[in-house]
Amino acid sequence: MSSTVVTESGVELSYIDSGVPVHHYQTYTTLFVVHGTVYTSRVFQRVMSLAGPAGVRFVVINRRDYPGSTPLTPEDLKLVTSGNDEEKAAFISDRGIEFASFIDHFIQHNEIPPISEDGKSGGFAIVGWSLGNAVALSAVANLDALPAPAQSRWASHMRGLVLHEAPPVSIGSPLPPKIWSPQIDQSIPEDLRDQFFMQWITSYFEHGDLSTRDLDVISYILPATSRTPTVFNIPKEQLAAMTYIPPASGSDMLFMLSCTSQLNASYKKACFDLNVRRLLPKMKVFAFAGDVTCPFSFPAFWAMEADNEAHGGGMITFKMVKGINHFVHWDDPDLTLQLYMNVL
Repeated sequence: MSSTVVTESGVELSYIDSGVPVHHYQTYTTLFVVHGTVYTSRVFQRVMSLAGPAGVRFVVINRRDYPGSTPLTPEDLKLVTSGNDEEKAAFISDRGIEFASFIDHFIQHNEIPPISEDGKSGGFAIVGWSLGNAVALSAVANLDALPAPAQSRWASHMRGLVLHEAPPVSIGSPLPPKIWSPQIDQSIPEDLRDQFFMQWITSYFEHGDLSTRDLDVISYILPATSRTPTVFNIPKEQLAAMTYIPPASGSDMLFMLSCTSQLNASYKKACFDLNVRRLLPKMKVFAFAGDVTCPFSFPAFWAMEADNEAHGGGMITFKMVKGINHFVHWDDPDLTLQLYMNVL
């Protein structure tokens, strides 16, 4: 695992990198991926192994507070727990600026090819998965905070933003009244909640007619028995290497529950602000979710569809994918790579 300094104060973000595709070294496209809660960059290793032959460079970044990246400071977390609205907004913006700066640094130091003249190769896309969507969206929303040369490099390279099963908390959308998670169930012993969540979130679920956009058709608690949860198909040693529990009920929980309006503003600016689109004229936005995935995905998916319609349509492309859960990148890495490439 490597790391890159992204701020003058010395903040580092660690990452894993599939490297330059051997047979596509002049025309390859780079995917910058940011993980969710508990599961780190290494949860994408099966997709990463397929990237090179597909002409893709696959780079997965560990967020702050995760292994190899600079921990959030007590001062950072104080902004979340007791800061005013502006200070909370600054916390969300700073995470995005760090990620955006990482990408700009990577472009320069690795000579990432820009978008080709025909627009079919080169450049990069960003993939946010689960809670990682909050950081991906903030990076796009706060591009205007970067120096002009960095904005120019982004403009010549940025092709797409993939929103892979964004939960409501990542876009600042209201939680449904029936929402449930082992992390918030007070009847579960505190020391078991995150471990329970780590397994439960990998399950498959049987929902009702999702085309109705009715919150009552969602199966919120009980997984289906039709397919084994992903976690039981991950070797124990690999599972240990790809999970890191402390932030789940720590910094992740703090900002996802305390910065709702700031996260919503960040998401809407990234996806619908015309100034952002002018800065990134080649950017496409693609959101997808599986129809047997965890209950968090659908309320946000439907909220984004409604927001897209309210903005005249065409700002985000949507796809509901049959038969996949929240961990399709482990269970079906070939399909996952295809889905990510849909934005290009």
